[in-house]
Amino acid sequence: MRIEHRGKRPVIDATAVVAPTALISGDVHIGAGTVVLAGAVISSQGAPVRIGQHCIVMEYAVIRGAGKHPCMLGHHVLVGPHAHITGATIRGRAFVATGASVFNGAILEAGVVVALNTVVHINTRCLAGTGVPIGHIAFGDPATVYAPQEAPAVHAQLSALGFTKAVFGLEAQHLADADTIEKLCERYTRSLRAHREDRILPE
Repeated sequence: MRIEHRGKRPVIDATAVVAPTALISGDVHIGAGTVVLAGAVISSQGAPVRIGQHCIVMEYAVIRGAGKHPCMLGHHVLVGPHAHITGATIRGRAFVATGASVFNGAILEAGVVVALNTVVHINTRCLAGTGVPIGHIAFGDPATVYAPQEAPAVHAQLSALGFTKAVFGLEAQHLADADTIEKLCERYTRSLRAHREDRILPE
C-alpha cells in the first residue's frame, strides 16, 4: 500500500520490488533493486526516508523518518524481520538483524553488524566494522557496547542526555513518571493527527 502523507508521495524505483502488504507512506524514496517484503512499514513521520540500492527490508520491519531525524539507508543494507530503525543513518553494506532497534540520531558506518534483539541508542555512532552481539546495547560516540545486565548504567546516561527531548521533543527528567507519559502522549497524538488527511494511492 502506498500512501500520500502531508502532500508527499513515495518514489519507488521501477526495478524495486515491494510486497502488496508492505506500507510505504509519505516522503520515502526507494532505490534500484531494493526488495521490501510483506508487512514492512516505511513511513515519513515529519522527516524523509531514503533507501539506497539493493537493500532488503524483511517482514514486519519498521523504518521511520522521525521529527527532525531523517532515516537514511545507503546501498546494500539488510534489515531483518521485526527490526525497527527510526531517524537513523546507515551508511551502507550493513546488517541489522531480526528484532534489533536503531534509534534517532544513530549512525552505522560501513560493515556494521547489529545482531538479534540488540539496541543502538540515540546519537550513537558505530564505527566501521563494529559488531553488536545478541541482546547487547550500543551507546555513545563512538559506541561502547554494553551487556544486557548493564542496562541500568545506559538508562542513567540516557536520562542525562535527555532521551525524551531527543525522541519526543519533550523536556523531562525521566520517562518513568505518569505525568510525563501523559504529556508525551498528548504531544505525540497532536502530531500524528496529520494522518487524518492521508490518501491511499492507486497502484
